[in-house]
Amino acid sequence: MNNHRRYKKKKAIYETMMQINTNFLPKTPKTYLVGGTVRDMILGIPPKDYDLVTLEDPRQTATRIAESTGGRLVVLGRPGKMVFRIITNGLSLDVTPANGASIEEDLKKRDFTVNALAVSLANGQFLDLFHGAQDVENKIIRMISADNLRADPIRLLRAYRLASFLNFSIEPETVRAIATESSRISACAGERVRDELLKLLHASAAHHYVSLMDAAGLLAAIFPELSPLKACSQNGYHQYDAFLHTMQAFHYLEKLLHSPEVLLPERHSLSDVKMDENRRSFLKYAILLHDIGKPRTLSVDSKGQVHFYHHEQSSADMTQKINQRLRLSNRQQAYVDFIIRHHLYPLSLFTAFQKNNLSRKGITRFFLKCGNLSTDLFIHAIADICGKGIPENAFAFMAFADQICRIYSRSFIPMTQRPRLLSGDDLIREFGLSPSPLFSKILRHVEEERLAQTITTRGDALLLVKNFLILNNPS
Repeated sequence: MNNHRRYKKKKAIYETMMQINTNFLPKTPKTYLVGGTVRDMILGIPPKDYDLVTLEDPRQTATRIAESTGGRLVVLGRPGKMVFRIITNGLSLDVTPANGASIEEDLKKRDFTVNALAVSLANGQFLDLFHGAQDVENKIIRMISADNLRADPIRLLRAYRLASFLNFSIEPETVRAIATESSRISACAGERVRDELLKLLHASAAHHYVSLMDAAGLLAAIFPELSPLKACSQNGYHQYDAFLHTMQAFHYLEKLLHSPEVLLPERHSLSDVKMDENRRSFLKYAILLHDIGKPRTLSVDSKGQVHFYHHEQSSADMTQKINQRLRLSNRQQAYVDFIIRHHLYPLSLFTAFQKNNLSRKGITRFFLKCGNLSTDLFIHAIADICGKGIPENAFAFMAFADQICRIYSRSFIPMTQRPRLLSGDDLIREFGLSPSPLFSKILRHVEEERLAQTITTRGDALLLVKNFLILNNPS
């Protein structure tokens, strides 16, 4: 009976795979579809990219496939690690040499059972040495061996990235092996860690897998700067220590980015914010590191109150070193630095609002400084305040964020698209000024007042400049 069930399961898997059209691939000898391509076929997902290994000369094999499919051949990589890519009909086919003298040897050296699968192009034979198809069906990530993880430690992180992408669980023995070998991740090139981590952060349930990484010691191995947060108690504004607060904030941020309706009130202005996949990932990355400076800045005053003065600056400075370690681009580093360095700005606006001390000009200054990152900062700030574990404060701040972000989208942005009231020529003609630091300061001042809607006409602007010059040049 068990044999019959296994036969039916294998037959069902094979039939699922055959629903994916591979007829455009020539029947190439000693060449195989492998890894994630086959895994996705089993899952019924049409592959965007096709990975092939060959036991023959890879250049000749790729040339033959390119000619057969009418594709274009591109050679990537460096000698010894070359990839022969065929671009055809919007698809990408990568041909590489087998890692070993046989396809079986190649599969034995792979990372996880769900990636140790192959289909022969010559005759359609399905190779599954480690019951990977069954693990695909059962939604499990299972290592081939601990030796294979040690051979390339990036696989320690890839287990969680793959699990997050597929919504799979990681088999317990594999988790134990990862925990044992977690320190080896530090030997991996920063850009490889970055790429796997960012792919993991793309997932809508990244918080779950980051938590599992923490339990296995892998998160601390990648970000040792997070470890001191676990011993960092906080003040009365927080329910949790600094690490639990960070993880809670990460959780709420993920809800805001992927399922805002779960957290935000109906018709909240941030419910419909459009943010691409990469920007979402870097906002998650930023919140993971936004408080790493707290242990360094902890102080206790004479009344026993705990403070973290300027921790946002310390966190940003520490994160700069992490960004360099992971080889983030200059643009990526600038985004993360801005979010962390200014993550308290929305909360300072809220404090001023609660004290009835927030002016339209103060809001405008925030928009001018933060530009199109204004909404990103408020999304981050909502997650941050929700992560403190004091619901009434979170609800009040969400209502405040709704007001401010409505002003941004409905008033500030339309105002920036209208002509300025004065130009540099006006300052030269009307006041005899020459371009200088003061010149630029005056134009910024006029624009700030226009955007704050305290002035509306050219006459208002000229009077503002006249008064400004009197105050700044009393002689």
